[in-house]
Amino acid sequence: MSSFTQNLCRSVQAPGVAKRYRDAGLGLAFILLNQIILIPIQIGLDYCSINIPASILIMILLSAIMIISNRIYGGTTQFYAKHLRGPSDFLGRHMSFGFVASFIMLNKDHVSNAIDIPRIAGAFIITSLVGCIGSAVIASGCSKLESRLRGQRRVKVAEDLESFNKSWPSPSTAWPAPSAEKSPMVIAELSRVSESLAQNQSLLSMESVTQAPTGQFFDYIVRTGPTWICIVLTITVGIPVYFATKYETPFEALCFILFWVLAVQFQRSLKRSCRLLQHPRLASTLVILANPVLITWGLGTAYLWIKMACTGHTIASVVVAFRRHNNLPEGIIAVAGGGGLASHIGAGDLAGPVLDAGIVCLGFKMFEYRSELWESFVTVVTTCALLAVANVFLNVIVAHALGLKAEDAIAFAARSVTIALGAPAVQNLGGSTTLMSAMVIFSGIIFQMAGDWLFYVLRINDRDDCRARGSTKSQDSSSSSSIDKEKEKEKSAAPLLADEEKEARRNGGSDNSVLVSAGVTVGINAAAMGTAHLIERNSRATAYSALSMTVFGAMTVALTAIPGVSEAIITLASR
Repeated sequence: MSSFTQNLCRSVQAPGVAKRYRDAGLGLAFILLNQIILIPIQIGLDYCSINIPASILIMILLSAIMIISNRIYGGTTQFYAKHLRGPSDFLGRHMSFGFVASFIMLNKDHVSNAIDIPRIAGAFIITSLVGCIGSAVIASGCSKLESRLRGQRRVKVAEDLESFNKSWPSPSTAWPAPSAEKSPMVIAELSRVSESLAQNQSLLSMESVTQAPTGQFFDYIVRTGPTWICIVLTITVGIPVYFATKYETPFEALCFILFWVLAVQFQRSLKRSCRLLQHPRLASTLVILANPVLITWGLGTAYLWIKMACTGHTIASVVVAFRRHNNLPEGIIAVAGGGGLASHIGAGDLAGPVLDAGIVCLGFKMFEYRSELWESFVTVVTTCALLAVANVFLNVIVAHALGLKAEDAIAFAARSVTIALGAPAVQNLGGSTTLMSAMVIFSGIIFQMAGDWLFYVLRINDRDDCRARGSTKSQDSSSSSSIDKEKEKEKSAAPLLADEEKEARRNGGSDNSVLVSAGVTVGINAAAMGTAHLIERNSRATAYSALSMTVFGAMTVALTAIPGVSEAIITLASR
């Protein structure tokens, strides 16, 4: 037993693996801390009938606190880079899990009239194309104009003290992945070859060196650790709690987390498959189809239909038991009012905190890229304002012109607004929140599946692999001396990068405007799921997407709250 523990600890203590597990642990702890702060604020907002999610307010407040703190104490940036960047990236990558519950609800709330399906699809395609093209064109034009008015195209890298503190996370997802370091087996083999050559021995006389089966076993356990942790918790916690109390929420929550982990690891295994790399097109297609949200939704839907068959209940009642309220604070209020825990808190209600924590962590990203956001703030606000007005009216007109009923046409007023902001606004207008949620989710999934291909076709260079490797090395370093060496390398690279910036300006490059327009387009049209994908692909457009998602959603909610505008929307949808 002691040997088993020692080997397992040795595998976990590898620099890259240890950091990923530490980031995951801190990220999960942040979810709990965020809910402790968020729930009282959300209850207060609901009591005052303010239809703004507390997660958005906390995100903005967090970003402001970080900026003010950095003004007072200059070490805030270094503290964030060392302790907070990893957990925030972990939550950013996995916040799409929060949309699975909303996607599952489509099993209960669906379009009753089959004739409306092609109409809805047509309106969705038209409004999506117009929205994407319009936001990209407007953002690009505003960015170029703003740059000229400010008298510069881009901030010089040599003068930007934050350039080397940006987040360049590793391409893998936040779960532990195989280390990129050389295998001890290879090092041992090379040392034996050197020893044989030094002693003038024949290489044929060397015994083959193979990695011990125990070493391979423990490496496999560590790589797939999240899967085993979920299985163990399901067996030791979920099942006993269900049989003891007949409360199935812990068991179902752990099952859906397991589905998500399996989906993420399956997609990652496809990305690094050596056989698939020999067929790039097939590999790209399989990776696109293996979207974690779709796979988790499929496994979760199958689970609910199996549960329906075993219990004899209808699918509607099974889905209602899975998610009983729009958010967790509503369920807590119902429980505090005298309701039972089992009748008000389902497994789907526990998915919301993951999304809330991911949205709050976008405040860290806006702090991280505060200089870039300030340089493009007018562009983001102007584009969001124009698109918010256009979406609220034109989308409803298009949907109504295609023959949709008023309830469904109103849902198009918030077609691409993140669910946390759009659902209350559409509900107040009497629109279909189910259709609105479905469109938001589908918009995010489409970008997650086709985003990499679109960025490649449009030649949008939003990643910097060199800095990514440099950041990964500095993050995996456990000693302060190695961190100091990385900083020295970064400082020595600054003049070279500054020369590249000058050369780009002399050549009339407009990479910055393209980057800004890409981020704004994703934030407006793909919302939180699109922003999560930008985090996963190490994109410099993440901050623009997060800010535009927030500003666009807030402006849409503000417009729909104005009595004259809300009446006009209802009139356009029903005349």
